[in-house]
Amino acid sequence: MSREFREHATGQKGGAQVFVTTHQPYFVDALEPEEVWVLEKGEDGFAKIRRASEDTLINNLVSEGLPLGGLWYSDYLDAR
Repeated sequence: MSREFREHATGQKGGAQVFVTTHQPYFVDALEPEEVWVLEKGEDGFAKIRRASEDTLINNLVSEGLPLGGLWYSDYLDAR
């Protein structure tokens, strides 16, 4: 189902964009690092956003076969 959703969500130029928030690492397993955005509360109280794919370590671990949800559960997606 995630592949069908991805094709639908990204298959149209200028089409709708959907953001889903979750605390479920298994849901994140179905996604690629380019599809995952991490929101963190900054010291100033405002949210900061970054794409998981901006982290070279995350990209390398995923390319080795580790699932994103497992990396999240192991605190690799949290600020260091």
